[in-house]
Amino acid sequence: MTTTRHHHTRTTRLRAAAAVTAAVATLTTGCATDAKDDKAAAPSPSASASPSASSTPSADPLEADKTDVRTAYDRYWGVLTEAYAKADSSGTALKDVASGSAYAQNESDLASLRKADQIITGRAQHSNTVVELKDGQKLKTASITDCVDVTQWKPVDKTTGKEVALPPQRLLRYLTTLTAEKWPSGWVVIEEKIQDQAC
Repeated sequence: MTTTRHHHTRTTRLRAAAAVTAAVATLTTGCATDAKDDKAAAPSPSASASPSASSTPSADPLEADKTDVRTAYDRYWGVLTEAYAKADSSGTALKDVASGSAYAQNESDLASLRKADQIITGRAQHSNTVVELKDGQKLKTASITDCVDVTQWKPVDKTTGKEVALPPQRLLRYLTTLTAEKWPSGWVVIEEKIQDQAC
């Protein structure tokens, strides 16, 4: 990915990742999703209820996993924010929060930033984050859809400290979709796709 595409993508979309990315992105550390905690307290059974009606429906058994995915996604963006702020993943937990094409793409983007002597400052913001768990997978798998706002996540010339001018037509709020897997160490983002769609 070229530096120009990086900016159209990562700054238009990045993914500084909140990202974290934490998403980057963002992130995590500083980028919280707008997903609300859907935990609802189940009403206590009535004293007059019969034994067969005394048990109440349990909370969504998938909610705990969804909450864990959101937490991992915030951490992902937090790590991205840290890495992009210095154009280098060394000393960060990128290998812990990303793998597969998501890891490879971030490393490629970071290399492009270093080559251009640029860093990304600020934080991406996130809204309308939706987590869906997938069935039929050997590992627990989750799909994450998010609206990423990179208005305050900006490329800066590392030497001069000046903001890098970007194409005016770039998207500042764009839709991104990610796939995460639950590993023994926790949820890990394995793929991230930036959609050319405003949100």
